[in-house]
Amino acid sequence: MELVTAALADLANPVTVLYYTPDVASAATRAERALLEEIARASDRVHLDVRADRWDAAREAEVGIARTPAIVLRSDTDVGIRYYGTPDGYELETFLGIIRAVSEGRSGLSEASRARVASLGRRLHLEVLVAPT
Repeated sequence: MELVTAALADLANPVTVLYYTPDVASAATRAERALLEEIARASDRVHLDVRADRWDAAREAEVGIARTPAIVLRSDTDVGIRYYGTPDGYELETFLGIIRAVSEGRSGLSEASRARVASLGRRLHLEVLVAPT
């Protein structure tokens, strides 16, 4: 996968991909895991940690995931990114960009947007839903 290798070349810092998947695999979770394994093989800076367990509400709440399968992207700190669904097809390029942003420690927000977020005064839960057209 040339696209994956090129997108992950020269990552600034290591990124851990935590994959929370049910203990009983489905065709979809097997395909998702295979894709994540391929992404991890493409860069020595990407580490895949597969957590294939029964649902544990306390553990999942501590990690901040609402359902499985779920993908958590983190560097040396947890930046709060949770990804649900297979990052394949149209979403692959965006997903690889998110890995790069986590590695570089950048949000992609403008200075004005970061100031606005900082002024909110409380934590917010934000979900972005993507559907290919």
